[in-house]
Amino acid sequence: MKRTFSSIGRGLGLGVRIYLSMITLILIALIVSGITTIIHFKRQNDRMQLERLQQKEHSIMLALNYYIIENNIESVNAKLENKVQELSDINLLDLNVFDTHGQLLGSTNMEIFENEGRPLLLPDSVIHQLNTAEDRLVIREEIKDLEYLSTYFYLVSPENKNIAIVNLPYLKSEEQSQRDLLRFLGTLGQIYVLLFLGAALLAYFLSSYITKSLSTIRKKLESFRINAQNEKLEWNSHDEIGALVNTYNLMVDELEQSAEKLAKSEREMAWKEMAKQVAHEIKNPLTPMRLSIQHLQRKLKDRPEEADEIMKRFSNTMLEQIDTLSRIATEFSNFAKMPKAKLEPLNIVGIVESVQELYTSEYEGTINIQLENQLGKHQLIYADKEQMLRVFGNLVKNAIQAFSAPESGKIIISLREQENRIIAAIKDNGKGISAETIDKIFTPSFTTKSSGMGLGLAMVKNIVTGIGATIWFDTEENKGTTFYISFPIYHPLSKAKH
Repeated sequence: MKRTFSSIGRGLGLGVRIYLSMITLILIALIVSGITTIIHFKRQNDRMQLERLQQKEHSIMLALNYYIIENNIESVNAKLENKVQELSDINLLDLNVFDTHGQLLGSTNMEIFENEGRPLLLPDSVIHQLNTAEDRLVIREEIKDLEYLSTYFYLVSPENKNIAIVNLPYLKSEEQSQRDLLRFLGTLGQIYVLLFLGAALLAYFLSSYITKSLSTIRKKLESFRINAQNEKLEWNSHDEIGALVNTYNLMVDELEQSAEKLAKSEREMAWKEMAKQVAHEIKNPLTPMRLSIQHLQRKLKDRPEEADEIMKRFSNTMLEQIDTLSRIATEFSNFAKMPKAKLEPLNIVGIVESVQELYTSEYEGTINIQLENQLGKHQLIYADKEQMLRVFGNLVKNAIQAFSAPESGKIIISLREQENRIIAAIKDNGKGISAETIDKIFTPSFTTKSSGMGLGLAMVKNIVTGIGATIWFDTEENKGTTFYISFPIYHPLSKAKH
């Protein structure tokens, strides 16, 4: 069961947990204060009932004593009984009169003796307590299930002789207490309901205030990027959340410094690796060029009569290696010295159609290049025209080079709109990309081809991310690869941010 409650707690949001915790504390506080208030009320009510009884008992005792003295009464007689009845009617109390031995002489309410089973003779313990009391005795008595306060005192003759025992049973004390308690609970309940609703509303706003602040910090943390300018948070209160905000802002400063150092280090490492790759690629054609020159020298020395044929083969070899060096230089130049982009509203449909027509005419009869356009004739993005031609040209060229048998090759270029963005896809049915090379596909100097430096896809990603677009791919070995580019749509009436 403990595990169940724990899992339920973990499933609730922080704001809900804070709210429920505050509500629980409020309920506990209300219950404790309510119980304390009820106990205090009952004590106060009992005290008030006792004081009320004492006041009435005192007034009745004085009235009877005055009457006895005034009428010089030595024993219980009809006059005294009438006076007792009169005082009972005036004070709305039952009065019982016993002789000094505890035997009932008369009562204003004989039903409690006849029907309720109250004994006609007082217990000896009551008489004993009355004799030892100063002037009166107040005790709790019970008839069946009814508990009530009862007071006893002696009637004294003018000669200071005890002539009778008067009893005031305060039968309504418990009923009155119950009514008073119920009335008090009703009022207290209404007050507590209002207090609870007000406290619950206050707890809701407090929990919302706390979680809103934490939610702001969470959103900032979610949008935090190491290689981007991160916005700091502002918090005016010097509380725990303020300390958290200060820590976050300090982290932003430290990470920006670390990111700058890391970026600088990565650039230096990248250029070092690039320099090694360039040196290696240049050495590849230089070695056969050197060997060809040495071979030429030997042949011309040994067989001068075949000089023309030897020079022809030498020239072809040298031209091939020079072309290789030229491609290396061009590829490196395109990557390292890419001109600044001239961003402008650009019809992506026209760009893709131009690339499709170019490669269709070049590979007509061997590779099937299709265009599936769901955008119509005109859809704008914000980009550099030359760079977009280079991006789509490079992706189509990579697709062509992925075919082991060009005559069976098929490339589909598709354009569609999705969630206010343009999705361009270049799909081929070539050999696909192996699992061990997937993570390196956009890395500069990495290539799966037999020629070139592997800078094409790195250049493509650099161009695409520079205009706020994204690039990714799906591949299946021996079945083909699809590259996707998601462009933000350019709206002429809104200023694009790049």
